Amino acid sequence: MKKFLLSGVITVFLSSLCWYFFIKDYNYKVTFKTHQAPGIVYSSLVGWNNWEPMNKKAVSTISKVPFSELNQELHVSDSIVDIKWSIERTSDSITKVTAFLRDAEHCLYQKIKGPFTKTDFEKRSVKTVKHIWEGLKMHEAEYKLSAVLEATFPETTCAYITLSCKMNEKAKLMMAHTIDVMDYLRNNNIKLIGDPFLQVTDWELNEDFITFDFCFPIANQNTYPESVLIKVKTIEEKKALKTVFNGNYRISDRGWFMLLDYANRNNIQIEINPIEIFLNDPHNGGNELDWAAHIYMPIKTD
Repeated sequence: MKKFLLSGVITVFLSSLCWYFFIKDYNYKVTFKTHQAPGIVYSSLVGWNNWEPMNKKAVSTISKVPFSELNQELHVSDSIVDIKWSIERTSDSITKVTAFLRDAEHCLYQKIKGPFTKTDFEKRSVKTVKHIWEGLKMHEAEYKLSAVLEATFPETTCAYITLSCKMNEKAKLMMAHTIDVMDYLRNNNIKLIGDPFLQVTDWELNEDFITFDFCFPIANQNTYPESVLIKVKTIEEKKALKTVFNGNYRISDRGWFMLLDYANRNNIQIEINPIEIFLNDPHNGGNELDWAAHIYMPIKTD
């Protein structure tokens, strides 16, 4: 009996060693929780370099699965840290973020020293993930989102210009092209009858790239003057999920991620073509948390 128990202990010990040295593909794991939707965490990690100081833009994204996984390389001094991020919604209000960190050049060395001492790599790993957690906390204070509800986007006729860009460039692109649409309306005596809005027509999730129509509501008439840049269309009434975003329109896509997350958790089939109505003119300045946008995510009807 003793030999059997000893044999079992040795087998478990050797299996554990084999897993630790040859199967486990990371040196250290750090986990934290946040109230932000998985898409917001994912987008913040993809844009890591965007909110770092100029001398610390040292992150490369190697691969990604939208809203759930990221593999990144972080260059620190003369070393490279491989980070695999896992993003998981664990309840209606909690997202768990786990970072699996690996010393790309000294992985085995870290595994040997790890059980006996707190290495510099371990300290740096904790510091790195804490930096991300603190960044997310700061980001959370930059915007507000209302509770999600079902609503109707009304039928609307609009003059629009089609634009394409990285998601974080959409506000800048809209501001640059507002004059194109407004000139068309003024030059042709067409009255603006509502707030401008965008309608996403294509969202390439893996590339964080969108194509959208920047629209200005106008009154119906039989014909409209032709233009190389500006077109006119009527958007049909749409049942949709809706939230109200407050903050800089540069990050209003936080509302998109919230609506996607809500639809996923509640098994609601949606069209991934968000619509945003902008109630404030950024040119007027003011407190950004007072800026509002109504964000719709159409619900599939078939």
